[in-house]
Amino acid sequence: MRQKLQAVFTALVILAAAFPASAKTTVFVSVLPQKYFTEQVGGERVEVSVLVERNRDPHTFEPLPAQMAALSQADGYISIGLPFEDSLLPRIRQLNPSLRVFAADRGIEKITGKDEDHHGHTHEHGHDHDHGGSDPHVWNGIREARTIAQNTCAALAELDPEGAEYFGRNLGNFLERLDALDAELRELFRGREGAAFLVFHPAWGYLAREYGLEEVAIEVDGKEPKAAEMAAVITDAKRRGVKVVFVSPQFSERSAETIARSIGAAVETVNPLSEEWEENIRAAARAIAEAAR
Repeated sequence: MRQKLQAVFTALVILAAAFPASAKTTVFVSVLPQKYFTEQVGGERVEVSVLVERNRDPHTFEPLPAQMAALSQADGYISIGLPFEDSLLPRIRQLNPSLRVFAADRGIEKITGKDEDHHGHTHEHGHDHDHGGSDPHVWNGIREARTIAQNTCAALAELDPEGAEYFGRNLGNFLERLDALDAELRELFRGREGAAFLVFHPAWGYLAREYGLEEVAIEVDGKEPKAAEMAAVITDAKRRGVKVVFVSPQFSERSAETIARSIGAAVETVNPLSEEWEENIRAAARAIAEAAR
């Protein structure tokens, strides 16, 4: 009897392996906030992997061999407009010619390096904020997050047409949460329109644009400011009465701490690449609103 049961069990295992009941669509994304968006829309039908993992910097990113191996087996890749993607995508396509590639940032109005309203010290500090054309941190804006989620939904529906209705429902639920978050932040920033906040790395320009703030950055493209540029930042920060210098955990705090000491300001960390996107946006917005008073 035991032998018969064992034979039946073995047969069931073989059948299950041969005919998986619900194989998930495997998708790669570039950064952790994207992983959050994709999981909100994709739910249980999608397995999401991220290239730039926790504590890694997208400005200096190079994929690990294990990641390239996994990409060679993936169903899709959803890009977000980061510079490293331009050199990575041809290599991925060589490994996986059937890989479907989608752009999550399609349709987003990018902030350019010359946009003085949101990178405000181009003239005052005498150095040019040019991100090689545009600011790639689109995931940190609420309006942009809506577009990313919608593009992600369309991508997943192409990869898994049977799940299109399911993805659409999830998208609708997520967009409702974004509307509520937008209303919350509009109330938070009420009366602070035109206020400036100082950051080491300019990762919050889309949030600033949405709510009428001015992001003033110390560096661009991971480059430390020169002595003359540092002096200009200090002079401008004193004029503005800056009390907080925001830093990202992916970058050195040395220059930010030097400026903070010179103007009597505190240094506060806000993470532009958190996987817990909604919670992180709330926390960052509260910190920025407090600093912009």
